[in-house]
Amino acid sequence: MNKIYSSKLTDYLKSSIVGTRHEWESHIENMFRLFDKNLRGYLPNNIIDVGCGDGSRTIRIARYFDIDMNRVYGIDNEVNRIKACQNSFIANKIDLEYQNIPYSDDTFDLVICNQVLEHLKNIKRVIDELIRITNREGYLLIGVPNLAHLINRIFLLFGVQPMCIDIDSSHIRGFTHRSLLKMFKSRENIKLIDFEGALMYPLPFFLGKALARHFVGLSGYVCYLLQKI
Repeated sequence: MNKIYSSKLTDYLKSSIVGTRHEWESHIENMFRLFDKNLRGYLPNNIIDVGCGDGSRTIRIARYFDIDMNRVYGIDNEVNRIKACQNSFIANKIDLEYQNIPYSDDTFDLVICNQVLEHLKNIKRVIDELIRITNREGYLLIGVPNLAHLINRIFLLFGVQPMCIDIDSSHIRGFTHRSLLKMFKSRENIKLIDFEGALMYPLPFFLGKALARHFVGLSGYVCYLLQKI
């Protein structure tokens, strides 16, 4: 293929999808679809959002489950985010790469870790920590970008860096849906309850959103609902 044509094509694809206004909300929609399908009527006593950011997502989850904010917890590695969260719920600054989560075993009924693992090297230790603090028969929700996303396959065909591990991003890990399913199913202390995919670039938004739920391995983001056993 002509190099100039290939470059123009990949530049067009990137410019048409990067920074879309739908991207962040899709992470949250994924979670709530899983909640609606599997946890309707579930009444967790407490929750923790690992990677809570500015707290806006955490508050939405707390309201969904009607949890008193005194029983809502969050951790993040940025001081400004933690300060913002502390006005609404209990939040602590933790660097997951080097520090353990400062809570006892079997503490939380619902543990959220959405769009965090792709920023970390030692993911197995972090996943162990997430499972450790989850109550027995409690739930753990993990969400990540999908390395095997349709657009990433197209990019690789033309020798372009995949979106979810772009050189200029803070992501240092890439995951495929199949590899995560294998890892979760290999763990004896958790069971996979359900999963949801969101978005499928470069398809038009509404078409990609619909197809992502049926072709999860090609979707942009995947959320997994797990239960500790």
